[in-house]
Amino acid sequence: MTFLAAKILYCLAVLPLLAVLKLWADWRAGKVQSAFTSPRLRDMLVTGVSLQRSWIIFTLQLLALGCFIFTLARPRWGEDKIVQQESGRNVIIAIDTSRSMLANDIVPDRITRAKLAAQDVLASLKTDRVGLIAFAGNAYLQAPLTTDHDAVAEAIQSLDFTSVPRGGSEIGRALKLAVETFDKSPARNHGLILFSDGGEPDIEITEYSKQAAQKNILVLTVSVGTEAGALIPDPDPARAGEFVRDQQGNVVKTRMEPKVLQEIATATRGRYMKLGSQPLAVSVVKDLLSALQAQTNAAKELVKPIERFYWPLSIGMLLLVSAWLIRPSSRMKTYTPALALLAWSFLTPGAQAKDTILGSVFGAKKPDPQQALDAYKEGDFDHAAKLYEDLVKSSSSEARRQQFAFGLGNAAHQIKDYDRAVGGFSRALESEDRSTQNQAHRGMAHSLYDQGDRALAKQPKFSLKAWRDSVKHFDAALKIDPDNKEVQENRDFVKKRLDELQKKIDEQEGKDGKKGDKGKKGKKGEKGEKGEKGESGDDGDQEGDGDGEDKDKSRKESLGKKEDKDGEDGKGGDKEKEQEGKLQAGKEGDQESPEARERREQREAEMAGNEKDDATGFSRNEARSFLRTYADDQKKALLVRPRDAPVNGKDW
Repeated sequence: MTFLAAKILYCLAVLPLLAVLKLWADWRAGKVQSAFTSPRLRDMLVTGVSLQRSWIIFTLQLLALGCFIFTLARPRWGEDKIVQQESGRNVIIAIDTSRSMLANDIVPDRITRAKLAAQDVLASLKTDRVGLIAFAGNAYLQAPLTTDHDAVAEAIQSLDFTSVPRGGSEIGRALKLAVETFDKSPARNHGLILFSDGGEPDIEITEYSKQAAQKNILVLTVSVGTEAGALIPDPDPARAGEFVRDQQGNVVKTRMEPKVLQEIATATRGRYMKLGSQPLAVSVVKDLLSALQAQTNAAKELVKPIERFYWPLSIGMLLLVSAWLIRPSSRMKTYTPALALLAWSFLTPGAQAKDTILGSVFGAKKPDPQQALDAYKEGDFDHAAKLYEDLVKSSSSEARRQQFAFGLGNAAHQIKDYDRAVGGFSRALESEDRSTQNQAHRGMAHSLYDQGDRALAKQPKFSLKAWRDSVKHFDAALKIDPDNKEVQENRDFVKKRLDELQKKIDEQEGKDGKKGDKGKKGKKGEKGEKGEKGESGDDGDQEGDGDGEDKDKSRKESLGKKEDKDGEDGKGGDKEKEQEGKLQAGKEGDQESPEARERREQREAEMAGNEKDDATGFSRNEARSFLRTYADDQKKALLVRPRDAPVNGKDW
């Protein structure tokens, strides 16, 4: 017998020490009894656990502890021989990402149809090793041969015309890269599935097709597009509606050229297929790939020791249960009332009765709504927010959770934790009480406005979305209370700032587009770089907005009445007490329906997404917004970056 973690066995030295401590404790207890009682009256005055029973219980517990130590040491006894054998095929998917694949002669466009068909093929290669090549004027291995099909699928989805920064459609280079990749595998047969709209015949294509045939690489070529062809839309958003032009300024019309693809399939004993508006016939792909030899690695015989940890674990559990069952009668009498009270608490209907009884037995202390209300009135909003959050989690009634969530929203708004405020108000909106819905809509509108105002300098687009949602919640509050002039004034104020911000963003984007166009006319790209600097004008314009403070000040004066008013009835205070008094007693014992549970889980997920991370200072939703903006900026940078000189002067 061997042990995987033999050092843990040193813990067995604790067992004798525990036995010595037990002897010392019994000796001390005997001396105390002798000092306080006479030998004649000791049997009548001293009752409790007998010395013999205590030692039986202690011995069983000590042995159980020893068994658990043996379990952690992971004893191994005997060997198990396992024969491992893996098999699978090697298949590479190559996709043409040249700008001609943007033509929309098949819906929605050629490259999208090729990517969808490639994912369909990938789904049929469940046990095979799959790689991915993107090619245009050059070829790059986007994913090596792997069985991680999820990673390959993500790589396929990320392909676009910017994946290869060189124009053209060099199919020969894709064949060369596939041959070099397959050379590293011990298999004898391989498969290459090539998606392209074709191209002109080339000596390089013929040469590498012969090499592929010699190395038993079976190529399935799939032509994408139509022979009638279509114009190539210009992918630059600044030139929306324009088309790709050649060096002479003529609009380029691309047609599918299947001849070179047919030659490749014939030379490699493969097959040529046409991809139109209908999905690719996966059955044909399966039949073709069935001709490939499945690579079978040499069988490996692994000798694995058999772990026997479950034996000492089972014995230890049995000894521990036996020690629990052996109890003196005096101790059982002590536990009987508590056990009876506990059993009666579970048989008693009503969640409030159970909470009261279990709290009295185990000393559990639940948050008090009055404490949260007092903390809010005293201005301790941090403590109030924490208490309301605990009340939301611990309350057994959905109606009460909605009231406490409303209090959480108001307290969080006071400490400018707008993420938690939005989460609290969104949960309070589920209330059936119209007055609570009205105040929750108002609180949500104010929190969204403040959230957007705080992010205005760095994320104006995020502020734009937040203010739009704020206006929607003001509109919802006006539907409930259309005569509220204060809400109407606040709504008009936010709408005015929203329109101004939208106008400023539109003007800035138009200005950036014009500067970028002028920059691209430079011969060496120097002026183009200056044109791109127009993007950084957002921050400067916003920082230099002289009327921002005046607007914010007037807004705070307009909204000041709301905060003072909500401080009285919007924090789950007197209004909350009135609503609590109207609750029906039977609702507290109702079970949560699946629909309500799903809504609750969705709200909890939303609240979790709005919680700020102390390490980063941002919530998940804010981080996602920043990442989306960053991705848009990266996409824009890829569009305007200098491209390598195209092959044969064709950048498509």
